[in-house]
Amino acid sequence: MCLIGSAEKIFYKLICSLSALTLILGCVELSSHAEASEKPDSVSGRMSAAYGYKLNDMLFEYGAMKTENPGDELIDISGAEISPGGIVYADLISFDAEKKPYLVIFTANSDTRSAEVHIWDYDTENLSTKKIAELNKPYSDIPRNCMGEFNIGYNGDKRYISYKEYSDNVLVSSEYYTIIDGEAFMYINTPPNVYDVGVMNFNCAYFHPGVDISNYNQPLSKFFTKLKNTAADSVTREDISERLSLDDEKALEAVLSRAVNYDDFDILRYGSMQEYREALDIKTCSDRFYLITNMYDLGNEIYYVRFSTDRSFYNYTLLRRSSSAEGGYQILKVATDCIPLSDSELYQAAESYSRCTLLFKEAAGDLRLKSTINLLELNIKLPEVNIEKIFDAKIKAPAALIGGGISLALLTILWFILSTDDD
Repeated sequence: MCLIGSAEKIFYKLICSLSALTLILGCVELSSHAEASEKPDSVSGRMSAAYGYKLNDMLFEYGAMKTENPGDELIDISGAEISPGGIVYADLISFDAEKKPYLVIFTANSDTRSAEVHIWDYDTENLSTKKIAELNKPYSDIPRNCMGEFNIGYNGDKRYISYKEYSDNVLVSSEYYTIIDGEAFMYINTPPNVYDVGVMNFNCAYFHPGVDISNYNQPLSKFFTKLKNTAADSVTREDISERLSLDDEKALEAVLSRAVNYDDFDILRYGSMQEYREALDIKTCSDRFYLITNMYDLGNEIYYVRFSTDRSFYNYTLLRRSSSAEGGYQILKVATDCIPLSDSELYQAAESYSRCTLLFKEAAGDLRLKSTINLLELNIKLPEVNIEKIFDAKIKAPAALIGGGISLALLTILWFILSTDDD
């Protein structure tokens, strides 16, 4: 009898152990699925931010080419040679089916009088861009009866950059390039069945964008905005902007009205409190604050706040909530008309600024945030539904007593069964 009891206990413990192990494995599997689902978003956000920074740098260097109407060509009325410049087109191109996309930028360089294609890769280790190819064709060397042309080629899931030259409208040469695992290759022979879409064609006295660059090059602007949106949408922290109390919201708006005076400000650039305060006395931007769009808590009373102005939608600031600061917030960083921070950049910012030696002492207590339940009550107004009473009020007490008695009986039976198993 004792042996059987021991066997039962061992079997019982084994069942419990297997159940626990199954639960742990299930949690591990769920965790791995969660990491797998979060990783693409994180990489995509940081990659889009990095590509956005590079495109922004090139816009400062080249500017954007634009025409008054779609399809306009750039020529000199007198027939003289021209030297147009600016970014014509930019896009993310996956040269190998579902593999990672590359940033491809088509430009005209007025200094060297060349048409160019810049191809950038995203380095996942250094979290930055690196140039892997630059195709350069001087349009100044192409006579008037000839034409050079850059295209994007399609062949099933494969993508190409092609360059073709024509003489008296007859094709005389073609070059095809592609990217394989981060390296650029030129084909010796033309790939079969490639459909080319012209991006720009040119010679010494003529330049014609094959894409619409009217309305201040609206397609380029939309692409840039898409990169910004992807970076901004990658943030996984809770947006608390809608949960601020009225007093906290007013205090924050007052600080943002001051922060917008700085086009590009960063407390990490300064080695002393005097340098930091002197920098705050210099106004570098004439934009006006318009609206808080997002707010995220980075910990240690440091907050990342995105806001819009009368000139741009994407602006942000990092603030330290402190009783020692004017208006209750210390300004740590400001960037206007910029690429918003991606999710992984926010984690880096939280670490970097928490270690800053010029931080004011954090304010006592926490922000008085509205609960999500209160927000639901404010935002969702459900229609009132009148439900007819089925039970009379007089039978509520007897029903409650009967239910309680049944529950007590079931508990007694369960206790008896467990006691019998132990014996």
